[in-house]
Amino acid sequence: MNNKFFLLVLLSGIGTSMLAGRIAITGSFEHAGLFWNLFLAWLPLGCAYITRQSWRRNLLNHYGLLAGAGLWLLLFPNAPYLITDLIHLKEVPDYLLWYDSLMSFSFALAGLLTGFYSVLIIHRLIEQITNRSFAWVIMACCLILSSYGVYLGRFGRWNSWDVLTNPFSLIQYSLSNLHNPTAMKLTITFSLAMLIMYAAFWLYTLKAKSR
Repeated sequence: MNNKFFLLVLLSGIGTSMLAGRIAITGSFEHAGLFWNLFLAWLPLGCAYITRQSWRRNLLNHYGLLAGAGLWLLLFPNAPYLITDLIHLKEVPDYLLWYDSLMSFSFALAGLLTGFYSVLIIHRLIEQITNRSFAWVIMACCLILSSYGVYLGRFGRWNSWDVLTNPFSLIQYSLSNLHNPTAMKLTITFSLAMLIMYAAFWLYTLKAKSR
């Protein structure tokens, strides 16, 4: 975990430094929200790590593990959500386009890898108490649900904490958008991309672990 953690901190540091530099040079805080989005992207990894450590120390039973995994699933869409912040590049002036592209890409990559590491932790925990095939089915479902969560966050402007603060409106909005063709197309496309990228990430970590 140490090398992985260092890589994530490095990627997050690059994006954060570039954003701080942009604010200092331009005096504009228009992209300052990336700081907050990056912080939210780290939450699922923290949740997954705490759940794994608690499970290893026998502080959690199976119900506790499921609760930890449920909290992780609630927080996880915040990580890939950073990819959607690339949409703001269309508003960037030409003289800042390359800088902002690299900066936004750094944040998106940090969020994606942070999210995938959290998925991997939960995946391995579920595999321990079930089997490899069933664990993959569960994780595929989690990635699909999370992709819909990203849609809700980007286009519906809902947040993870709305599950607690405004649950009925969130459920009503979520169910109503199941009939929205745009929502379904974006969710399916994002789900396929996430599944393919995570499968490649899983294979890479599996080979690296066997060396």
